[in-house]
Amino acid sequence: MAAASASSTLLLTRNPTPGGSGIMTLQESAYVTTTETIQLAPELNSSITHILRSKDPLDAQEFNSVEYINKIFPNEHSLTAVDQVLTKLQTKAQQVQEELRELTRAQTDGGQKSQEEVEAAKKGIEVTMLLITSTERVNKPLLSYISTVYLNIKMLFFKIKEIKEKATQSEQMVQEITQDIKSLDYAKRHLTTSITTLKRLQMLVTALDQLKAMAQRKQYRETAQLLEAVLQLIQYFRTFQNVRQIAELTESVARLQTELERDIVKDFEQGFTQDGILVGNISQLASACLVIDILGDDVRQSLVDWYCQLQLRAYRSIFKPNEEVSALDNTSRRYAWLKRLLKIHDEEHAHIFPSAWDVSHVLCVQFCQITRADLADILVKTSSTIEVPLLLQVLQLTLDFEAQLENRFLNRDVEFALNGEVESAGFTESISPCFEPYLSLYIEAEDKALGEKINGFKLQEPVPEDDPSVTVFASSTDIFLSYKSALTNCAKLSRKKPFLDLCILFGKWLRFYANDVLLNRLPKQGERRPINREYLRSICIVLNTADYSLTTTNQAKERLWANIDPEFVEQVSMESERQAFLYIINSCTMALVRAVESHYDPAMQAMFKLPWATIENVGDQSEYVSMIQGTLKTCVGTIQELITNKRYFRTFCDKFIESFVSRFAINLTRCKPISEIGAEQMLLDTQAVKSLLLEIPNLGLETSVPVPTSFVKFVNRGLSKVETVLKTAMSPHDPVEMFIDHYFLLIGDRNLPNFQKILELKGLKRAEQQQMVDLFQKKQVNMENLQENSAVMSLLQGMPAHVSSQGVVGPSAGLAGNMAGIVLGGAGGLITPGGSGTSSTRDSNPYQLGNIVTSSILSHSPFASLAGNGGAGAHGGDPATGTGGLFGLGQDKESGAGSSAGVGGATSQGGQGQQGGSFAAGAKLNVNFRKLVAGMRAKKDQDPGSSGNPGN
Repeated sequence: MAAASASSTLLLTRNPTPGGSGIMTLQESAYVTTTETIQLAPELNSSITHILRSKDPLDAQEFNSVEYINKIFPNEHSLTAVDQVLTKLQTKAQQVQEELRELTRAQTDGGQKSQEEVEAAKKGIEVTMLLITSTERVNKPLLSYISTVYLNIKMLFFKIKEIKEKATQSEQMVQEITQDIKSLDYAKRHLTTSITTLKRLQMLVTALDQLKAMAQRKQYRETAQLLEAVLQLIQYFRTFQNVRQIAELTESVARLQTELERDIVKDFEQGFTQDGILVGNISQLASACLVIDILGDDVRQSLVDWYCQLQLRAYRSIFKPNEEVSALDNTSRRYAWLKRLLKIHDEEHAHIFPSAWDVSHVLCVQFCQITRADLADILVKTSSTIEVPLLLQVLQLTLDFEAQLENRFLNRDVEFALNGEVESAGFTESISPCFEPYLSLYIEAEDKALGEKINGFKLQEPVPEDDPSVTVFASSTDIFLSYKSALTNCAKLSRKKPFLDLCILFGKWLRFYANDVLLNRLPKQGERRPINREYLRSICIVLNTADYSLTTTNQAKERLWANIDPEFVEQVSMESERQAFLYIINSCTMALVRAVESHYDPAMQAMFKLPWATIENVGDQSEYVSMIQGTLKTCVGTIQELITNKRYFRTFCDKFIESFVSRFAINLTRCKPISEIGAEQMLLDTQAVKSLLLEIPNLGLETSVPVPTSFVKFVNRGLSKVETVLKTAMSPHDPVEMFIDHYFLLIGDRNLPNFQKILELKGLKRAEQQQMVDLFQKKQVNMENLQENSAVMSLLQGMPAHVSSQGVVGPSAGLAGNMAGIVLGGAGGLITPGGSGTSSTRDSNPYQLGNIVTSSILSHSPFASLAGNGGAGAHGGDPATGTGGLFGLGQDKESGAGSSAGVGGATSQGGQGQQGGSFAAGAKLNVNFRKLVAGMRAKKDQDPGSSGNPGN
């Protein structure tokens, strides 16, 4: 049996016969080497034949693979059964491989087991022999038996070794036998590849011949089909380029592609005139486009560019530079020309090009590129003489044109548009960016117009008539309406740098309006004018206008952030404008406080002129108390009626209480000397004043509301210090020790200047004071529970005790701290948007006073329960929710619904009756104190020399 080499290469050759048909024979290639045939011994061959008993030619002793294949495939027609033959051979080869694998595995496992057994036997023999030789007394019969066993085992070992060698030889012989099967498998593969290659080569030659014929007859539709087939077949022969015939075919196909491209381009040039008018055969040109599509993207792009340049040649010719028709005011004619061109293209030329080429889109893109370059050149040349209205008109026209192109190409494919796969057609900002460098002219024009408008407001704007529906200056609404219109127009033109410049411009004029218009309308400090309703209304209108401007500025900031390009969002900030309006609101509040102070100033003068040292009896409340009551009803009620945002009325009341308590205490020191009866009368007047102050929340209201508990405590805390001073002044100074003990009980400090102030308030002479001072210093040494300086006496120092350089400790701490810092020159506590008072250094911005009307007022102010009627409704918003406003951005963060957030807690703690209860309690305390003083006087008359401690 012979085994063929696995490296042999088999080729089919055709031997011509006289009948014209050829017989396919299989021959070994002359240039491929083969292995030598393995010759087995005749006895081995005979044994194998006897064992196998096979009649299969493959098992024959002298097997020739070439003859065997030629016998199976005698002619070309027999090649049709090649697949069946290959299937059978593959099945048989797999069976043989499986049998060999099983035999080899069994032989290998058997050899391993035999080897292990032999090794074990050898070890046993070695151990046995070692035992035998080490034993002195040996049993000879046993030794003879062991020797026999050893010889038998040794013979078994040699037999096993011989069997192993024969098994190895058998394995090698099996591998040599199966080598023929591997060779046959390789031959099968080569045969299949050769047949496939010959078939495809025949198809390629035939298709190429037909392609040349169709190309010559310009039958482009059939040419496209054949060209696609030829290109696919030629790809198969890329690895056969070293074969001369294949290389020649490849070169032939490449030449044919070049000729087709040249012929089609020539057909298109002949199909269109120099002016782009179609004169050729539409059907032929459309078929030619199919060929171009197969030739590749570069060829297709070249043809599309040629077509677009041809169609735009007339456009370049008409709109030449420096021609009148190319002027900026004739830009609309450019866009109209493209619309006409697109109409011609859609009606006459669109059927030529495949829809996938998107020729109309490329045509519009090239038009936009040319137009943008032309307009940029025109703007450079006319930048010094161009008119802003014309610039804006042309820019708006360009934006509309871009939008039309965008809609045309976005809506042409409804399915893509619905699925959202097409985000942009690419025409947005295709021309308009060339105008952006020149929009500074528009910004300058807006700057000039706004300057003239606001300067006009500064020169003359009458105060609106006393109409409840008119609460702000008309100039504020006019400004913001102008801003809204300008921002809307600019957003249509550009949302980038010009839009940012316009935002900065508006911020500048808002600050100018706040500083030079609104602030100048406030009365100057020290100005003498009658305090009437018209005077108060002029201040309240400024406050309402600043509040409206603040609210609308916040809305405008949100609107700007939503419209400007995201790149510039961080650069838009209206904080300085907000602080300017907050400063106006603060100034208005202080102006209202000063106005009410001026109105009740005659009452303070009347209080000063009363003979407090000579009053003999305590009667009803003094006349100056009635004057204060008239001031409160006239001024405070009017202010509450005129302020639209009740948050600011609460702020005003906080400041007024602080100011009044301070002035009342200072005025008390001017009334010295005060007798004991005079102090009693003044204490009664103080109780009446407290009752009047507690009525402030209801002044100007048709329906009374419960006074918040926090406000009651705020008023009581302020006037209780005045009451304490008066109670101390009511105490008889004789006996001295009793008076000093009374001072320690009420004032509770060891401060000598404070004690001397009480003595001066009583009108004691220097000699009397010295005796009392000496005794005071002796007694205070042994009293450890006394303060160094009582807060009660700070009222007599000209400044409220709760006012400091860091702010105010009270129901409106954050706000009062800021205002105290402004009035007193301190570095007032700045209020963050969270409402907490924090210290901060002053910077160069004069308006960096903090958000003085934020949530701290809502959470701490004694008027928190009055916040339900926020100021949103007064400015065009929804009175119920505080929403709306000029810019329509929803809820006002500074007023309206948000201002009612602090409602609830303060009201629930107080309730009705707080005002009357407080006054009744104070009156009862006053009566008890009078009884105490009367008892002390009686005791003094009975025993002038005695002294004792005052009763409680």
